[in-house]
Amino acid sequence: MTVGRAGAETGPAGPPGKGGVTLLAAVLIVNPLLQWLHLTALSYFTLLEPPFTTSRGLVLAMQLFFAPGNVLAVALGVGLMLRSEWSRRVARGVFLFAAGVVALQIALQAASWQFDSNTLLAGTTLVFSAAYFWYFGRPYVQLQFRGRPQPARPEQAAPAATTAAPAQTKHPRAVVIGACVEILLGIAAVAVLWRLHDVFGATTLLDVGAGPGVADADGLLKMFVFVCLALLISPHALTTAAGIGILLGRTPNFARRHSLIACWSAVGCLLLAAWLVERPGLAFDTHSARVLVAFCVVSLVWHARLLYVLARARRAPEAEPARRNATR
Repeated sequence: MTVGRAGAETGPAGPPGKGGVTLLAAVLIVNPLLQWLHLTALSYFTLLEPPFTTSRGLVLAMQLFFAPGNVLAVALGVGLMLRSEWSRRVARGVFLFAAGVVALQIALQAASWQFDSNTLLAGTTLVFSAAYFWYFGRPYVQLQFRGRPQPARPEQAAPAATTAAPAQTKHPRAVVIGACVEILLGIAAVAVLWRLHDVFGATTLLDVGAGPGVADADGLLKMFVFVCLALLISPHALTTAAGIGILLGRTPNFARRHSLIACWSAVGCLLLAAWLVERPGLAFDTHSARVLVAFCVVSLVWHARLLYVLARARRAPEAEPARRNATR
């Protein structure tokens, strides 16, 4: 909030207070990691009720990562990072609802004077929810979401531009190379899914020995795990389509959004692969686990790099008029 206020006072040109919105959006995106660190520290240094006393480490991380509330928080964080007005309005509604529910829970505990171990966490959630609701309603913050430049209408364009044939957008070399790598990653994703399908069909996942009903349970578990892995790898189809669009001269906006989704799904796939390897009673193929982990790590690193390349390519046209004016 201090960063946003400082930007509002010192920056007369453009929407003020960009740093505060970016910082709070980043906190929303890494919200599961912050909750995992907080609850892990509390489980080691305080007395927590189940399931937190038995959910340290990987299991707790998976519970927080796949929680619907945290998925919604990450989605809103990405929308706020992209300065979406729709995301700002939805975020304010969600924060207001969360603050009301948590305040009601704390009031009921205070009325009966029976506080549990989650009261501190609920109070922290109430403070952050109220702060988010207040901050994203500030007038100088709303300017950042409503001051985005709109594309020119066709009737406002010059007559010569309307008569000329539309030319394809020329992307920088780094963006074109990134699109080619995205297509290769899409092919690699299909190969990984094909190998997982063959491994699940040839081996057993439950390591409990033979018995009545074991084969049916093993088949159901393998189908469930394969569907989860396929859903977590499926965003690579979106990034592949975006890469093909870039090669055809289309805008890289879809590639930027799909790369954010691919980063998030790669982290979830890594957690699921680690759980399959470390879970007692499961016999997941070691070589397939290594292939899956290697693919997810490469995908995460590459999409983070691609986001950086796309951000630089987006800033280059905006900086060109300023450079020309400086030379004049």
